[in-house]
Amino acid sequence: MTMLMTLFLAVVIAATLFAVLYWVKTPWYRVDAKRMRHVLEMVLTGQASANDWTMTFGMVIRHSAELEAIRQACCVVEEQCTIGHDRSEYLFSAEGLKELALIHQQLINIDMNDQ
Repeated sequence: MTMLMTLFLAVVIAATLFAVLYWVKTPWYRVDAKRMRHVLEMVLTGQASANDWTMTFGMVIRHSAELEAIRQACCVVEEQCTIGHDRSEYLFSAEGLKELALIHQQLINIDMNDQ
């Protein structure tokens, strides 16, 4: 009798575990135009960290070709104009900030066209 009870409880626990794992999905992070615009504004005002930049522009965007093109343009600016780890509050040189301001304006124009 004890063996049957143990087997029954094991099956119930296993079934419960599989049900929970089936219904609970893995969280995902999707970058949208609003997030990109916000991070670019933070970069332009010297408030962004390297982590903000990496979390927004460090991964490929598959759901929007326009946003992926903007992300790639930002990555080119990153490769050419990153200041590095000096004590400046800005992540990019003055030239890089000018280019990012232009990209920011493109992003605003894309948002206005979508509305």
